[in-house]
Amino acid sequence: MEKIYQMEYRGLNLFDEISTVELAIDEENQTIHIFDVGQVVSPIFNFDVSAYELSDGFYKMADVLRHKKILTNQQAGSDLTLSEWLIMNNAYFYIPQKRIKKYVHGSIIEIIDRANEPCLFDDYVQRV
Repeated sequence: MEKIYQMEYRGLNLFDEISTVELAIDEENQTIHIFDVGQVVSPIFNFDVSAYELSDGFYKMADVLRHKKILTNQQAGSDLTLSEWLIMNNAYFYIPQKRIKKYVHGSIIEIIDRANEPCLFDDYVQRV
């Protein structure tokens, strides 16, 4: 049985209001599941390159998680840079009334067929 830790993160949304993001951390699969109603850390669409990219809010949240040694395998003396930490981990973004997005290997893709994605967090899938 996989062990998933849940927590909350507070940050500024697109309207500069404080909003809360729900996180589920799956250490076994090196994955962060993010349920983001207030669009605090959701990927943003870059019209110049016609692709989604990580937002400033996500980088701030990821840096907090990295400093707390979450998803770093608790290796003593191991100081990963934010870029190294991001490469080691995956993220799923669950945004209500929109598709689920996945960050893996530096790119963001939309999950169209949920049946082909075994690592989704069921609690958040039901709420999307």
